[in-house]
Amino acid sequence: MTQLSLRERRLVAVALLAALLAMVLYAIILPVINGFSDRAAERAALIATFERDERAVVQIDSIRRAAEAQRRDAARYHLQGGSAAVAADLLKERVAAAITASGGDLRAVDDVAAAAGTLQVRADARLTTSQLTAVLASLQAGEPLLVVEKLSVAATQAFQTGRSGPMDVQIETSGSYSTPAPR
Repeated sequence: MTQLSLRERRLVAVALLAALLAMVLYAIILPVINGFSDRAAERAALIATFERDERAVVQIDSIRRAAEAQRRDAARYHLQGGSAAVAADLLKERVAAAITASGGDLRAVDDVAAAAGTLQVRADARLTTSQLTAVLASLQAGEPLLVVEKLSVAATQAFQTGRSGPMDVQIETSGSYSTPAPR
């Protein structure tokens, strides 16, 4: 085997030194630096969590006051009655009363299947435009607050005569009903 020249030995030495420095860099220095940056990110996340929790603690009193106000105000949003059947009857009576108070011709008021915690009724009536406006205003203004789920208007007489007249109206109205807690 031939001996390496001085220049080649120096190149091999420089290459070995570069490899050793790269190994030290990747094995020792970069993991230490990454550990510092990981801990800094973790510390920043913990500080953000602490600040969010601190804001939540400060807001506890205002949230408690808002919850109490909602509890006091709950009657505005829930139909009253000892049972769902009684509450549904009260809802039917309210819709029927709104239609008859406007001067409309009430044809039928029926229960409609609804989601749990909600009662829904459908009323069929014959109303003019002003009577329909009065019915909707009456349903909107009263308490408990109701939702008009569906409003269907058929103005067949106006289509035939060319003038505004009584319309066949179908109104589906729903209201929230709080079921009593099980014992």
